Amino acid sequence: MRIVQNNQGYTLLEALFSFVVFVLLSQILLLVMFWIKQMDTTFFTKEHVQWELFVQDVQQSFSNVKEVRLSDQSNTVEVFYTESRETIKINRSGDVLRQTVNNEGNIPLLIGIDSAVFGWDGEFITIAVIFQNGIEKERRFFVQTNTE
Repeated sequence: MRIVQNNQGYTLLEALFSFVVFVLLSQILLLVMFWIKQMDTTFFTKEHVQWELFVQDVQQSFSNVKEVRLSDQSNTVEVFYTESRETIKINRSGDVLRQTVNNEGNIPLLIGIDSAVFGWDGEFITIAVIFQNGIEKERRFFVQTNTE
């Protein structure tokens, strides 16, 4: 029985080849990680989802409205309804946009905001919000007023 032995060992060329393969694979891994991070910030961030849920909640509050009042500083909107004696206020308290019903309770509608401004032009309520991370959102809501 004959045993063949290789006495050449690990050559410099093999070491360079292994190093190049390692560097290429690490670069590909970094590119994939940056791409995933970019996709995470491009598509629906937490603020986008919160904003759309807020829009759904607030839109339901603007039907059968008798009167809308806006505060002098445009930081509170008050809605009076025709069918009931219920009033709803939407205002900012700290970093929360909240709703109060008949001046009781605080229902948080949108959390993590830096500023909120309301506008009223007779048919539309405009709500403009700046989140703490700098994202700006604005939406106009049609208000169905009932003049009885």
